[in-house]
Amino acid sequence: MTEAIDHLAAVLTPSDSTVVSLGAAGAAAFQEGYFLLGRLLAPKAKLPGFKGTIPTIWHIRSGLTIQDTGELFVFQFESASMRTRIMHGGPWFYRNTMLVVGEYDGLGPVESVPLNLMEAWVFVKGLPIALRNKVALSMVGSSIGHVVRFDLNALKSKEEEQRIKIVFYVRRRIRTWMIFEFSSVVKLELVLIYEKVKGFCPECGLFLHDALGCDKTLVKEKEAIKAKPLAAAMAGLSLSSEA
Repeated sequence: MTEAIDHLAAVLTPSDSTVVSLGAAGAAAFQEGYFLLGRLLAPKAKLPGFKGTIPTIWHIRSGLTIQDTGELFVFQFESASMRTRIMHGGPWFYRNTMLVVGEYDGLGPVESVPLNLMEAWVFVKGLPIALRNKVALSMVGSSIGHVVRFDLNALKSKEEEQRIKIVFYVRRRIRTWMIFEFSSVVKLELVLIYEKVKGFCPECGLFLHDALGCDKTLVKEKEAIKAKPLAAAMAGLSLSSEA
């Protein structure tokens, strides 16, 4: 490395211009690096021990550098395989707060990197045995995110609990209870359990509340759905009594 720097110093000459064009020599400055950008779904100030703990959570003893940049973290790994394991081996959390990670080239402004997607396994409960297949699971998974893969062992044995790995948008509400109408006669209540996903509000499904606080959207939705059969029954009773 020292010899290369000495060679460049000999080749390049002092410039009297504001703009310095390095030409082909500029390529030597690009050192191989494997980066990820990360954001905690809570203010960093509330989690001061994160930088010292995350290497242990990731089981990394060496080969990891962490830089602070505003509310974000830049992670540099010594190998591509290490970066891939962290990128796709999550989801990761610290003190009940999720960490969102995304690919980064180490060059561009960190603010331009979207950090809104998370990859996680989701348990699906409530499918009858005839619907424990890839097509049905794809329909369920696509309603909450992008389907990445299936638990093939659970599929093969037609287990009551199926698993799908999805990439989902962290700014959308996480619903752990949904109704799927597969046909006019097949209407199913499914329970969705997001594996290792922490810190979202069970009453609104969001990771972060705005200044107004929780809007209890999920609670209201469930109450409205449950009230529909009762309202229909009451209407039917009213028509019967009128007759």
